Formats: sequence, structure tokens, C-alpha cells
Amino acid sequence: MPNGQRVDKSLSETTTDGEARGGRARLSELVGRAKAMVPEIGARAAQAEAARRICDETIADFAAAGLFRILQPARYGGYELDYGTAQLELAAEIGQACGSSAWILTVIACHAWILGMYPLEAQEEIWGDSSETLLASALYPEHCEMERVAGGYRLAGQWKFASGVVHAQWVILGATMAQPDGKMLPLWCIVPRRDYEIIDTWFVSGLRATGSNDVRVAGSTVPEHRVLPASLLLEGSAPGAKVNPSHIFRLPLSGVFPYNLSAPAVGIARGGWQAFVQRVRDQPKRLAASRSADMDTVQLQVAEAATLIDCAYLLQARDAEELNTRARAGLAMGHEHRARYLRDLAYAAQLCLRAVDMIHYLSGAHGLFDDNPLQRAFRDLHALNAHTALQWRNMGLSFGRLSLGLPVGGPWS
Repeated sequence: MPNGQRVDKSLSETTTDGEARGGRARLSELVGRAKAMVPEIGARAAQAEAARRICDETIADFAAAGLFRILQPARYGGYELDYGTAQLELAAEIGQACGSSAWILTVIACHAWILGMYPLEAQEEIWGDSSETLLASALYPEHCEMERVAGGYRLAGQWKFASGVVHAQWVILGATMAQPDGKMLPLWCIVPRRDYEIIDTWFVSGLRATGSNDVRVAGSTVPEHRVLPASLLLEGSAPGAKVNPSHIFRLPLSGVFPYNLSAPAVGIARGGWQAFVQRVRDQPKRLAASRSADMDTVQLQVAEAATLIDCAYLLQARDAEELNTRARAGLAMGHEHRARYLRDLAYAAQLCLRAVDMIHYLSGAHGLFDDNPLQRAFRDLHALNAHTALQWRNMGLSFGRLSLGLPVGGPWS
């Protein structure tokens, strides 16, 4: 085992009942740990928003509980849990207290999964001294320059939306390099903290505490083993699958990556719903006015909002179970599966948004106060649904076009 590795023995033991059953037991324990954190994370939410980044204590709590290891290769003490299911179950708990914390948890955890798809040399370089090393990512450059040099590539540019980058020691950057035929080759490069500058740009209304700042690289030489064609990752044929045999390292990013973005929506919506219901329950009966709780319109919309959230959860959970079952059996994930998974992830996020919009409207002016968790859920879900990989128009159209026999394009198709 690499030096510096600290493995949670209670979660790392394998079972004789099969990979799936052992993974469920591990996940159940991790969910219990996440649930125990919820009160403290909720107490830190306002502080995190004011700082525009997750509190260091929360990052430390996630690490100590093993939550960042959910998708990490077992050779480095990771749990290699079922993809999608792990993010959904953990974010459903953490998101109730703080949407930004749930987002950072799922996004940073997925980078260990991506690194597990890189050559072993890259994994050893990054995790060899400490398997707790964290990575951020920024996959779409504002501008970049990349060229072949002796021993690798020379990279420079600036990237937006590097969530949680202040807590990471490395960053995965998407880049393009011109080919002799004039076409641009998309590449994903991993760069150490010493080679990039964090630019404080994250002044936003929703998911404010994610610290999704810009990253600037003035000029970094990236060796071959830390660069992969994006196509290998998007299609699930990256070299890391040869050394990390779990099925999750053979999943095509193009069909499943947005789980890390959509999963927090359920927790955020549940937290907003709970805040609304508690306030209405506790509302005193005022002179010459009935309580909101006594109005059948409010009662009906409380029921509808809860149903929308449950549907969002069940939609994501169903697809996650299917994609892991298929991948574990070695079945290919065709375009029809990818399109449906992406459709459902975007629609689940929409359902959560619709639920919180509904009860936020019912709150009237009470829903505007900074100390009301519902207003944060409202802002966070609007921000979450703005992500390009979750925009319903794009994902719905892709599924519709494919269903009708029309061509579909884009990196998530």
C-alpha cells in the first residue's frame, strides 16, 4: 500500500456475499455518518455562504468520515461504491443542511473516480504519499494554449467554475490542442497546485459556498501520464480500468457524470420542504385570520411538493441501480441508455426546483429572509439547474431526437 494511506478498517473489509452487498453495507454506514453531521453542517451554512467557500471544518469532517473515498480505487483505501447510488444517498442527507456542502462532497469525490481512470503512474504520483489528496476540476477553458513539448505538453490558460478548488491540491483541466489537420483534440490534464493560481471570481446568488472560482495557469509542463484524450474518459475506455478492475472505472462519463451535479438537488429540496413545513406548523393563529396550515390549498401543495421530491429521488435511484447492474455484468452502455440517464438527471433536478419554487411562493415575504433555510434552497436549486449538463432543454431534446431517429451531438450525448 502507498505510504501515507489511512484506511477505515470497518469499511474496507470485503464480504463473501458479493461486491454489491458489501457495497450496500459500506454505504449504509457512511450514510449514518453523514446524517450525524447534518446539525453541525447546518449551523455552519451561513458562515460558509458569507465566506463563499465551505468551512475547513466541514472538509475535515468529510475526510475523517471517509466520504471523499466513496469512488476512490480500493488500492488507495477507497470504497469503490456503486456510482450514482453513493452520491445520491449521501447528498440527500448533507443537502438538507447545506446545498453547497452536498455539491462539494459529490463533485470532489467524483474526481477520485476520474483519477482512477488515469494511468497508474498518475495515480501513484498524486496518491503515493497521501491517499487523502483531493482534486478539483474545471473542464471548459475560457481560453487556453496547449502544445507538444519534450516529455509531455505545455499548457496555459484560464478556466471557470472550479468548485472547491481552494481545498484541493491538484486540478483536472479540460483543454484543446490543434492537430495537423486543423481539428482540435480535447484533452483532460491534471496539474498540481504549484502550477496554477486561484482567481477569486465566485460572487453569485446560488450555491454561493461552493467557492467555484477561476483557475489560471501561466505555463505548466504536464507529463504524458497526466494527460488523457477526453474521448477515452467519455467512452469508458481509459487506461485506469486495467489496474482498477471495479466496474465503475469502465463507466462512460458521457452518460453518467451529471450524477455528481444532480444528486444534491434531492437533499436541497428536502431541506427546503422541511423548513417550510416546520414554520407553518409552528405558526400561531392570529386574530381574525386562519393559519396557513388550515388552508386546503397549502395542504395540497405541501403534498405535491413532497411527491415531486420523492419522484426525483426514485428516478435517479432507479437509473443508478440499472447502470451499475449493467456495468457490473460487462454490458455496454448504448446511446439510448446514456440519453435516458441524462434526461432523467436533468428532469429530477427540474422536479426539485419545481417543488421548492411552489412552497417558496406559498411562503410570501417570510421566504425572503436570510435566516430562512428555504430561501437558500430556492437560490441553490436555481443555480444547480443552470449547469449546462442539467439544462432540461438540452437533455430533453437529445432524448427526443434520439427517440425519433435524428442525430444527436454534444459531449454528454
